[in-house]
Amino acid sequence: MAEEPEPTATSEVVQPVRRDVFGRALGVALVALVSAASGWLLAPADGARLPGPEALGQPAPRSIRANQDYDIEDPEATARRRAEAAASVRPVYDLDEGAPSEATARIHAAFQLMRDEEQALARTAWAEAIRPAELVRRFGAQRTAFTSRLQVLVRDDDFAALCEAHFSEDAERELSSLALRGLSGEVIGDQRLLSDDLEQGFVMRSILSGEIQGERVMTRDALIRDVPTARDEVARTGAARLDKERPGLSAALTRLASAMVHPTLAPDLAETGRRREEAASRVKPVVVAVKRGERIIEEGEPIEARHLLVFDGMRAQQHGRDPAHVRFGGGALVALLVSVLWVFARRNVPRFRPARRDALLLTALLVGTLGLASAGFTVADALHDRLPAGLPAASLRFLIPVAAGAMIVRQVLSAEAALLFGLASGLAGGLLAGQSIGYAIFATLTSMAAAGFSPGSCDRARLFRTGLLVGLAGGAAVFALGLFAGRPWLELGGSSLAALVGGGLALPVVVVGFLPVVEGVFGYVTDVKLLELANLNHPALKELILQAPGTYHHSILMGSMVEAGAEAIGANPLLARVCAYYHDLGKTRNPLHFAENQRGENRHDGLAPSMSALIVKRHVTDGLELARRWRLPRVVSDAIAQHHGTRHVGYFWARARRAAEEAGARGQVLDESLFLYPGPRPQTREAALVMIADACEASARALESPSTEALRTLVNERINEVFSEAQLDDCELTLRDLNAVAGAMVRALEAIYHTRPGYPRSAQKPGQPSVQLLARP
Repeated sequence: MAEEPEPTATSEVVQPVRRDVFGRALGVALVALVSAASGWLLAPADGARLPGPEALGQPAPRSIRANQDYDIEDPEATARRRAEAAASVRPVYDLDEGAPSEATARIHAAFQLMRDEEQALARTAWAEAIRPAELVRRFGAQRTAFTSRLQVLVRDDDFAALCEAHFSEDAERELSSLALRGLSGEVIGDQRLLSDDLEQGFVMRSILSGEIQGERVMTRDALIRDVPTARDEVARTGAARLDKERPGLSAALTRLASAMVHPTLAPDLAETGRRREEAASRVKPVVVAVKRGERIIEEGEPIEARHLLVFDGMRAQQHGRDPAHVRFGGGALVALLVSVLWVFARRNVPRFRPARRDALLLTALLVGTLGLASAGFTVADALHDRLPAGLPAASLRFLIPVAAGAMIVRQVLSAEAALLFGLASGLAGGLLAGQSIGYAIFATLTSMAAAGFSPGSCDRARLFRTGLLVGLAGGAAVFALGLFAGRPWLELGGSSLAALVGGGLALPVVVVGFLPVVEGVFGYVTDVKLLELANLNHPALKELILQAPGTYHHSILMGSMVEAGAEAIGANPLLARVCAYYHDLGKTRNPLHFAENQRGENRHDGLAPSMSALIVKRHVTDGLELARRWRLPRVVSDAIAQHHGTRHVGYFWARARRAAEEAGARGQVLDESLFLYPGPRPQTREAALVMIADACEASARALESPSTEALRTLVNERINEVFSEAQLDDCELTLRDLNAVAGAMVRALEAIYHTRPGYPRSAQKPGQPSVQLLARP
C-alpha cells in the first residue's frame, strides 16, 4: 500500500499562510472603510449659488450660513491699514556732514592756484620787478580755473578785489571762516517744506563721503536754518569781522561766502518711499474670520457690500475644490494616520496584539466617533443663533463627548490600545472641525485623559468619576487655548463650562449606553457582566454546587487565590476570579470521577489508566459545551479550555507508566497523547493564574501539616513545574510576576488552611446527654 502524504507539513504551512492573507485582506478592507467613511464625513457641504454683485440691495433669497470655517480678506480694510502704516513712517532726510570741509577744500584749491600763478611769474621775472599789469593779466587767464575750483560764480569787481589782495592766505582764511559759518549745522533749502515733517518728526541720516554714519530722529525742537537765513548770518558775520578790510575786498569775501552756502539737509524721497513700501508690505491682509455655522444673512435681509465681500471670499476659497478631491484627501489623511499608528503599535507596543474582532471594534468606534462629532457639529450650527450674545457656537462643540470611543476601548482592551485610539480619533476630530488645531488638541487631550484615567475594570459609578476627571481636563485645556488665542472672558467661561459638562455628564452617559452594545455585538465582557457572573446565585454555579459540591468548594477557594495573584501583578482580579469559578464547570457531568467529589468509593479503581485519563480530560470539552449553554463570555470559556493547557493527566500518566514497567513492557511505547490535555496553553495572564492556582490548591489538600514553609515550598514547586513545561510561553507573565504570584498565593493558602484550637468541652450536669464539640478547621 502506498504511503499517505503527511498532512502535518501542509497544515503547518498552508493554514498560517491562509490566516495571514485573510488578516491582511481584512486590514486593507477596514482601512478602506475608515477612509471612505471619514472622507464622506470630512467633506464640507456644497456652498455654491452665492449671490453676486448684481444682487446688491436686493433681499436675500434664502438664509445663508457658513458651511465651513473661512478666513476672508477685506481688500478695503487692508488698503486702509497699509496706507496708515506707510503714513506712520517718518520721512528721511540726508545731512551732508562733509559740506563744510568740502567748501574749505575748494576755497584752498582755488586760492592756491592763483598764488601759484603769482609765484611762477615771480620766478620768470626775478631779475626785474613784477609789473602789476602783467600779474593782472596772468590772474585773468586763470579766472576760469579759479571759478571751476571754487564752484561759485565770481563777479568782476569781486575778482578784481581778490586780485588786488593777491589772493592772500588771510583772505582765504576769512572766506573759509565765513563759508563754515554759513554751512555749519543743518541747512534746508526751503523752510516751508520742512514744517509738516517737523510736526511728526523726521529721520536724519548723516552721510560722509557717500557712507551713512548713522541716523537720528529730529523733532520740532531742532534748530534748522534755511539758505536765506544762513546767508544773512554770513553777511552779518562778514560785516562784523571785515570792518577793517578794504571795502571792496570785504564785500567780495562776503558775497563769495554767501554764494557758497547751499542746503546740507535734503529730503531723500527714494529712501522714504522704500521704507513706506516696506511698512505697508509688513501689514498682513485684514481677514474676516467666519466660523462654520455662522449666519451671514437671513432670508429677506437686504444684501449689502459687506455680505458680498464674504460671498466673494467664500467663492474664492471654494474655487477649484472638487468635492470628490476633498473627500479623497480627507479619507487618505485618516487612512494614513490609522495605518501609521497601527504599524507603530504592532512593532513597538508589546501589549498591543489585537485580534480580528478588536480591529473591527476599533474601526466601528472610530467611524462612530466621527459620526457623533459630525452630528454634534450640525446641532451646534442649528443652535448658533439661540446662544446668548458673546457666546460663540464653537462652545457647543465642546459638549460633544469625543472621548467616548477611547473610554470604551479602555473598558474592553488594553490601555495602550485606548491611548492610540484616542490619538487617532482626536486628530481626525480636528480635521472634522474645519482643520482646527485647537479642537484637535482638545479632542486628543480628552481622549488620552479618558484612556489614562479610566481603569480597565470599573463599575458605572467609577465611569462617572472618570468622566468628571476628563471634563476637568477638557475644561482646563479649553481655558488655556482661549487664553493663548486672546478670547474674551465670557467666551472662555462658556467654552470651559461646556467642556466640563460634556466630559462629566455626556461622556459617561454615552459610554454606559454603548457598552452593552459592544458586549452583545462584539462578544466582549466588561466588569458589569463579570459582576453578574461572580454572583454565586448564578444558575451554572447553583448546578455546580448541587452536582459537584467538592468541585464548587475547590473553585471558590481558587477564586480567592487567583484574585490575590491578579492584584499582585496588575491583572484583572474580577476576571481571574470569574474564570476560577467556572473553570471546572464540566465536572457536573461526571462528578464522582473526580477526587474532590468522592466519598470513599473511587470509580477509577476498575478502569484502565487511559480510560480514566479520557474521562478526566472530558471535563474540559464538557465545560466548553456547558459554557455555550449558559452563554458564558468568550474570555471565560477560553479559561476553561486553557486551565490545563497541554499538560499530562498526571496521576493516570504515572499509573500507566508504572503499570507498563511492572509488566515488563519497556520496549512498548505508551501513547502519550492519550494522557495530554488538548490545550491550548494559557493565552492570558488570568488563564495562567487559573492553571497555577488549580495545581497549587489541589496539592495543598494533600498536605498533612499546611505550615507556611510547606505551602511556600509547594507553590514554588507547582509554579516551577508549569514553567518548565513551557505552559506559560504564550502569556505575558514574567519571572517577576511569577515571584509576586507565588507570594500572593502562599498568603491566600495560609488564610484558607490556617489551624484553629479545638473548642473546650462544657461542664456536664448529671443526666444530661453528652455532646461532642468538634474543632472546626
